[in-house]
Amino acid sequence: MLTPFEVLELSDKAINDRDIKKAYLKKVRQYPPEQAPDKFQQIRDAYDTIKTEKLRLNYQLFHYEKPDFVQFLAQTFKETASVQRVDELLFTKALAESLNANS
Repeated sequence: MLTPFEVLELSDKAINDRDIKKAYLKKVRQYPPEQAPDKFQQIRDAYDTIKTEKLRLNYQLFHYEKPDFVQFLAQTFKETASVQRVDELLFTKALAESLNANS
């Protein structure tokens, strides 16, 4: 399965909203909904997933390459996360995913 970056033929490094929108519009012209509805839907879903910086960060944090969350936290804070802190952060992650699913 392709990532949103691959669908839009973008590098996942140093991208801004304008570049993503430009790539999206290029792909939509290439695969209009009337001619390729399935491909268009895939392109639209990819764009909706990463169109803003906040959405890209959320995608990269929780979905892209399925990072080990505890390892990610330990690496981010450059220390071994305590069990209590990990529990708090796992709760925050679950809450964020729940809120994203409802929006």
